[in-house]
Amino acid sequence: MNKLLLFYLLLMLTSVGFAAKPIAERQFNTPKLEWWQDARFGLFIHWGPVTLTGKEIGWSRSSTGIAKYDSLYLRFNPKKFDAKEWVRIAQNAGMKYMVFTAKHMDGFCNWDTKTTDYNIMNSPFKRDVCRELADAAHAAGMPICWYFITPDWKDADCRNPKGPEVFEKRILEQLTELLTNYGKISLLWTDFDGFAPPTTASKVYQLANKLQPGIIVNNRLDVFHSDESHAYIGANGDYATPENFVAGYGSIPWETCTNLGHQWAWKFNDTPRDMRESTATLLRCVGGNGNLLLNIGPDSLGQFPANFVERLNEIGAWIKPRSASIYNVKGGPYTPADNYVSSYNGTSFYLHVFSFKSDTLIIPAMPAKILNATLVNGKAVNFIQSSKDLKIIVPKADRESIVTTITFETNKSMGKVGLIIPFSNTGSLAYGKKVTASSELGQFLHDANSAIDDNPNTYWKLGRREGADFDKYIGTKMHYINSTKELRELFDTSGWLQVDLGKTKAISRIKVSESVFVKSKITSFEVQYKKGSEWITIAKDDKMGDWEKVISPVKARYFRLLINDRDGFGGIKEFQLF
Repeated sequence: MNKLLLFYLLLMLTSVGFAAKPIAERQFNTPKLEWWQDARFGLFIHWGPVTLTGKEIGWSRSSTGIAKYDSLYLRFNPKKFDAKEWVRIAQNAGMKYMVFTAKHMDGFCNWDTKTTDYNIMNSPFKRDVCRELADAAHAAGMPICWYFITPDWKDADCRNPKGPEVFEKRILEQLTELLTNYGKISLLWTDFDGFAPPTTASKVYQLANKLQPGIIVNNRLDVFHSDESHAYIGANGDYATPENFVAGYGSIPWETCTNLGHQWAWKFNDTPRDMRESTATLLRCVGGNGNLLLNIGPDSLGQFPANFVERLNEIGAWIKPRSASIYNVKGGPYTPADNYVSSYNGTSFYLHVFSFKSDTLIIPAMPAKILNATLVNGKAVNFIQSSKDLKIIVPKADRESIVTTITFETNKSMGKVGLIIPFSNTGSLAYGKKVTASSELGQFLHDANSAIDDNPNTYWKLGRREGADFDKYIGTKMHYINSTKELRELFDTSGWLQVDLGKTKAISRIKVSESVFVKSKITSFEVQYKKGSEWITIAKDDKMGDWEKVISPVKARYFRLLINDRDGFGGIKEFQLF
């Protein structure tokens, strides 16, 4: 076997082995998700009577005054609402599906419901918004999806110990209306309001699948903690939902939801984020193997703000010449780096470069022969391929102002290449090695791998306590911040993270950095190495933060971080060995 071939095989094995540990037996990337994963880019719409105030939907109910907030619908009359125009705007932006707030946690229903008078038909508008939007979307071939949150802050029966069955029955009736009367609904976007779920997750999930076979449901029916909503897919959900951030690569299906502006609902004098930030967010989602659900809040008349429409049109025009790198692709084979991301389809892969330090960008080797490389305008790109790395030469005059996109044609299917991680930016010997943990809060972002990925925006957190009875808390007012003691009993407070360096190496310095959640912290930990069948402690402390220690050199293959106790939900940003 020649050295170059051996190198490529080793690289493939290393790349594939980068995953923390096999995902549980459940198959997450099921056929019903294919259209959605191919779409990659959707429009989120938060809208309702709250737009009369310019404040945030739901969350501003207390600050506005509950009685005042709850009566806003009596003067809500969005005379300029045009469902066809909303769909046209989304399609012009390159968005492939729409998620509309049929009901937010303020309880207002944007459809003709028989379950409550607090709905659009009892406003001066008196038109079923969901009906018109669904009809317009269906006519345009745009998948329509509902945001429907089961917590209802206006409903006195919500989390009322005396009436949980009454409330759950009402919620299921509302869901039945939404999934029966409006044709095909492609996706149900549920949400978490900070408290324990008020309804039984399985009943909602099963009803949705019964009424709309093949419907996709996000993960927020099952969560008891905000970090779970970002990273954990339970039994009653199909994909994870990071909110307002993009942090890396995920092999499970996921979608970041975030704002084009600076508030979910319409806000006075709001401005859209610039093109560089907007496009980078989209590309980092695609390159991380996820979707972007980009939100805009129409105003109280039913119009998208003109400056937001202008930005959407710019995004759509920017996407067109590079659409092959955004739609119908998977993230990879290169996992996201600080200055680039990639996507692929078949034997082609696309590199999106955000910045160059010089004319030559050097990235890890590609274990397939590159046949040619071109810019969006068709101009050829020079490159030097070796077993050590891939050098890509792009003079400043040829770089694009926002992001430089390069298309590479190869002689091999990229799906068979495996994941290729960036060069380490810290030199940690734990980077990219096999890592396992006693438990994990989610299947990515907060899994074991998140502690050895040189990315402080991801962090490992201990997971749920095995056998915890979460259902007994359904319908209670246990809040994920204010009820720490109760939640503490449901989640692991101790556990371990183990790194396999692949072979014996000498370690003389250790760094550990902590992710603090609100005020919760890790209060006791140890660093150990394995000698034979015994774990030997080489350092310990009762405070972490950004912790570092120089030790007498220790030679071992296996090292682990042992969490003895934590107060709340602290996590580990990085566990590094030098």
